[in-house]
Amino acid sequence: ELSAGSHFGELAPLDHLPRSATVTAQTDARVLVFGAREFSSLLSTHPTVSRKMMTDLAHRAREAQG
Repeated sequence: ELSAGSHFGELAPLDHLPRSATVTAQTDARVLVFGAREFSSLLSTHPTVSRKMMTDLAHRAREAQG
């Protein structure tokens, strides 16, 4: 379950493979959708976004290890 400020689907534009996430909103939600080019540009121009995403991905990897 995701909360405000969460992200999903970020792996596909990073590794150029099919999406690994499917999401269904349980309530009304406002979302931003980026194509691979826009996503890459966002990460390049806003390093704080890159750092936050790397931290979140590291947490997910640790959780998946048990």
